[in-house]
Amino acid sequence: MHGICMYFLSVLVFSSAVVAAPAKLGKKTFKIQRRRIVTRSLGGGAAELGKAYRKYGWTVPEALSSKVSTTTSLALGDPGVDNNGEEAGVKVTPEEGDASFLSPIMVGGQPLMMNFDTGSADLWVFSTSLQEKQTRGHSVFDPSKSTAFKPLPGASWSITYGDKSSASGKVGTDTVDIGGAIVEGQAVELATTVSDSFVQDANSDGLVGLAFGSLNTVKPQQQKTFFENVLPSLDKPVFTANLRHAELGSYEFGRIDESQFQGPITYTPIDSSRGFWQIESTKYAVGDGEVRTNPNPSPAIMDTGTTLILADDEVVKSYWSQVQGAKMDEDGVTFPCNARLPDFHLALGPTYMATVPGVLMNFQRVKRGTCFGGLQSNNGGGFQIYGDVLFKSQFVVFDGEKKAVGFAPHK
Repeated sequence: MHGICMYFLSVLVFSSAVVAAPAKLGKKTFKIQRRRIVTRSLGGGAAELGKAYRKYGWTVPEALSSKVSTTTSLALGDPGVDNNGEEAGVKVTPEEGDASFLSPIMVGGQPLMMNFDTGSADLWVFSTSLQEKQTRGHSVFDPSKSTAFKPLPGASWSITYGDKSSASGKVGTDTVDIGGAIVEGQAVELATTVSDSFVQDANSDGLVGLAFGSLNTVKPQQQKTFFENVLPSLDKPVFTANLRHAELGSYEFGRIDESQFQGPITYTPIDSSRGFWQIESTKYAVGDGEVRTNPNPSPAIMDTGTTLILADDEVVKSYWSQVQGAKMDEDGVTFPCNARLPDFHLALGPTYMATVPGVLMNFQRVKRGTCFGGLQSNNGGGFQIYGDVLFKSQFVVFDGEKKAVGFAPHK
């Protein structure tokens, strides 16, 4: 079912108020792997669904709002760095339910555990400007301990979501090191206020946005993302997401590791006019059934910062109607844990059909005998959001020069 078309698009031109420079290391490749996080989430899959609604400014049903709740975490193992002059890595593994893929980075020489998010364009961190009660459980960036930090006078940032939760603060520049890829003068957004929903996510110390700079929230002038700044120093103008279920996986900048996928990579062009890695997705199939056309398909956003697949109601109902005992409620789709889940086939662009194995469609057990689905409704939000449930089945290439996304199944 895998397509073979490749698309070649025009070179992406970036602009920014701050001239950040990659360290002079020559053309390089850099790998960032995942670190093991043991997590106990009180909200489970419903909390992840609520977070996705909030992120895209959609109305969060009351049943979901009450479940965006606290987590406790314990990081196991030190971030082992392997630097052979060509590649550097930091070892990481996913948390329970693969709810989040977090990776360590260095900002001003200080280690932070961050969420890599292709659905946003801000690099923001918990900072010492927050109240102590808001930083409990988090590693916090202290600009006074960095010799490279420079404030950006008059610059500020602010993110407000559909449920009125928010984060905001001041802006500076500093040296950011992600797995050996170093950018000097990278814009770093320091949180000075955060709402409770961010405080409760004790796993993450901030976010590395990898969408396009037109989404960046810094005012009065938007800032480039880390990927935009590091692009000139990369061997290839790409980064890849190689996320896997309950295994080590990685993000890699500047190289496409051919040992990690099967067959050719099929590329599809993106529409970056809204700042997203946005593609068309018009067809789907359930199990061994025929390929169907979504009559009113919403555009799809490739988003590593979202856990679940959020699709149009037509698609969601078609899939779960094939699972005995599945229920669609305001707080998400659930089903009997002993139910057989068919594979889910999803068009990514006009020619490539991805297969998400049925085992990945079971996101998490929510109570005895009841599980939460990895495919959920976008509730008419206007976008389909393809998150980590999909990424765990595919090797994905984000090409910043051709403005395209490439897909191939994992080996």
